Amino acid sequence: LRHPAGGSPSFCCRAMEVTDSRPQQPAAAVSFLDAVGQSIVNSASSIDAHIDAGSLIERIAADTTPNARQSQRALSELKGLARKVPGAVVTAQGAVPTILRAVERLASAADEDIDCTEGLQDALETLGSLVGANDDQGDAETARRGAEVAELIIRHGDNGKQLLRLLSIRDISTKYDTIALLQRIYQRFPEPIIAALLADPHALGDIMHMVQECQIDYVRNESIRLLLLLTESNADIQKIVTFQGLVDAIFKILDDEDLSTGGTVARDLLHCFINLVRNTMCQRHIRETGGITLLVRAFEAAVRGRRRKDSEGSDEEDSDEADEDLRPDIPEEMRWSCLALLTDAALALVGGVQAADDQGEAQPEVRANRDALIRAGALGLCKHLIDPRLELPAKLKIVELLEGLEPSELTARVLMSYENNETPLLFVLVAVLLGRTTLLSLQSALGRVLCCALKRHALLQSFFCSSFRPELEPPAHDVLPAGSQVVAAFEAATRSRAEPEQVWFALHLVLAMIHNSPSIQSMCTTMPIAIPEDAGPGESFLELLFRVFSAIGRACLGPLMDEGSGSGDADNAPASESPTALATPLLAMLKLLTYWLACCPAALTQFASSPVMVPQTMDLIVLGVADDAPFLKAHIAGISALLMGACLQAASGSSEADVAAMNGHALMTLIAQRVGIEAFQRRVDRLWRSAALQKPPRGFADFCWYDAEFRTFFRNQQQAVQRRMVELYVAEGVGSGGAALSEDVADHYKQLIRVQDSDLREVRRENEQLRGEVEAFMQRSLQASSFALVEKMTAMQMENEALHTEVKQLLNEAGERQKRADHERKQLRLVVTELEQQLQSMALGYEQVERTSEVLAQENAQLRALTATSVSNSGVVPARNEETLSRELASAQRHVSELQIERAELLELLGHLAAARPEAAASMTAPLGAATAA
Repeated sequence: LRHPAGGSPSFCCRAMEVTDSRPQQPAAAVSFLDAVGQSIVNSASSIDAHIDAGSLIERIAADTTPNARQSQRALSELKGLARKVPGAVVTAQGAVPTILRAVERLASAADEDIDCTEGLQDALETLGSLVGANDDQGDAETARRGAEVAELIIRHGDNGKQLLRLLSIRDISTKYDTIALLQRIYQRFPEPIIAALLADPHALGDIMHMVQECQIDYVRNESIRLLLLLTESNADIQKIVTFQGLVDAIFKILDDEDLSTGGTVARDLLHCFINLVRNTMCQRHIRETGGITLLVRAFEAAVRGRRRKDSEGSDEEDSDEADEDLRPDIPEEMRWSCLALLTDAALALVGGVQAADDQGEAQPEVRANRDALIRAGALGLCKHLIDPRLELPAKLKIVELLEGLEPSELTARVLMSYENNETPLLFVLVAVLLGRTTLLSLQSALGRVLCCALKRHALLQSFFCSSFRPELEPPAHDVLPAGSQVVAAFEAATRSRAEPEQVWFALHLVLAMIHNSPSIQSMCTTMPIAIPEDAGPGESFLELLFRVFSAIGRACLGPLMDEGSGSGDADNAPASESPTALATPLLAMLKLLTYWLACCPAALTQFASSPVMVPQTMDLIVLGVADDAPFLKAHIAGISALLMGACLQAASGSSEADVAAMNGHALMTLIAQRVGIEAFQRRVDRLWRSAALQKPPRGFADFCWYDAEFRTFFRNQQQAVQRRMVELYVAEGVGSGGAALSEDVADHYKQLIRVQDSDLREVRRENEQLRGEVEAFMQRSLQASSFALVEKMTAMQMENEALHTEVKQLLNEAGERQKRADHERKQLRLVVTELEQQLQSMALGYEQVERTSEVLAQENAQLRALTATSVSNSGVVPARNEETLSRELASAQRHVSELQIERAELLELLGHLAAARPEAAASMTAPLGAATAA
């Protein structure tokens, strides 16, 4: 009998008696003695566990009965032991192969309807405990033991095929344990499992059947986890399960899940779907079989969640109580995790947000997927952005989806559509963007996407421009046309009632509307935006912008002038600290006017002829005098300088050359007198070198002061302005000797040359320094790579030598095998020759036996005839003659029987020889044919 703890009773009692009877000692000594005693007890338990495991393995191996009752009882005990001390079971002699053989026997018995499912489950659970979970990364010994057991299972289990055959058993619990074990083995050795699955056409079908048809949740969920692992990287399995209907099964299960809670099952299903959509062939199948429609429906479910009317079947759908959100109180990152995964799947279908710039083979598939998503109603999700119950993470995911669909022409049509008398989606998005309660991160993301869409689609630019017209009737809903919303924001800005970020994004929408569109730029200079109340002409859109510029400039000029200098360099000032500052709209207005005036002469004419615009711009240039000016002050001064430079550069494009020259000279003189040419250039150059312009934030929801397109425009405009100023300076110097320009201009260019010369020298020094660093780096890299190459070369040489040695050994073994084969072939030929001779002798003997048998038969017939004749003639035969004839007859019959037996044995031997050597059958049987013919 054994103690329940695993040790012998007498030893444990003695250990406890020793522990209890020892005298009181200090704490350190007591702790040490306790540790020693516990170590002894643990060692004894470990030894007993090894003994128990060995005996159980022997019992399992010795059981060969059909029902395997003894093995099942032993496996039940072994399962408990493997859970407690798996190391003891693993180290038992032949433990894993024995368990696998028991699994094979039990599986065969289960196929014959023998009740052995409990033992089969115990065996599988034992193997699962020995392999262990893959999260045992902290314990190196446990991970190593699990890898060794998994390798043994693969090696002795026909490379995983034995486990896959268990999936066809009818018992659900056995399938569950098999799938759990397959997952643990796959996480350590995926290649053999993949190869076994691809070799067995029924294995994947069994797994798919459990996912599609099994009504037991835990079994189905375990099958989903296995498919998640299998579809992660193997393209063949992705195609197989897709064509077997996995996509429909995924969304059928998702219909029963609340996607707004971020459950584990839903997340596993969506991860599996993402694995499938990364395969181009799977994408095509999903698109052609309606999978994208199911994806959009899942989007709707993830956004809406389960409402009271969905869960209770309430008929009061219009009431507030019916729309109450009954989602449980769960963390935000979990609540919207399914929506994030759905968005990742949709972006994988459309190739990501950068797919519009690609020109690869996947481009047609990307366009088809994008159009299919739009036709399925994916853009309709954007209407939920106006729902206040939807949290910010969910709204950002919807905007991210809009960014992926934005390059399609269908997107522009849907944004402009008045289908079903509904408000165009563009108006709703603009309302969200310019809303007072919209968070800045959502405004930044949505504004970036809307501006990109306006810049990309000329049709959308024209539609947006048409929404500014005052005769456009407002819709029946609360959402105004996009242009009316922008005008309302501008009107509020003139009265200082608008939020700074609201005006910022409204101005950037206008900037996107006129981007690369000369017709819209020209039309907006005279386009009325309000119906006049008197007989005069209506106010044009450009006049409204001038009025907004004047109001914002007056409101900001005083605070900016009173603002003290910053403590650091403006280039290093954090641009994200002041997006809601009062002067933020002023910077956006200067960006808009700079681009518009540089591209549209009609707008430039109105700006230059205004008695307010040029003086106010010059006042803004004067703001950033100090080199350490705060962020907004420095950027406003730089953009204002670029705006005046655009006026200076565009003045040469006037129809009258003299007027153009005069205007250019006048502006040049004004700049020299009010600011100074050097200070003017320094403001523009400081803005060009600022981090906000050169390194804008890359986050999707980050507020961005400048984008890459404006940076390119800024650089081109800066260079054009510099060339124009040089031209004016040279023309003035040649024509009138420099009377019209102050000496500050000449001093400025001298100073500019000196600065450029010093910059060139600094650049040269930096170049030389960088060149030295590169050479040093290359030398270190070469040395490092040389050491690595030497090590690789040494390893390859050793491997080459080992391969040569192995080749020599294989050649020697092949030669020895060939010699043995030749020797055996010669011996076989000798044996065949002897057998042929023996067979010929047997054939001759057989012929003799046949002849003797015939002679004896004739004699027997004669004797019978003679006997019959004698009896009939005399009637009485002497007793002596009858006895003699009887003996002779019996002797002849025995001889005939012996000959027949010998004939049968010879024929049997001949059959064995012919079966063993069929190629020699003809030559061996030739004597028989000759004897028969004779």
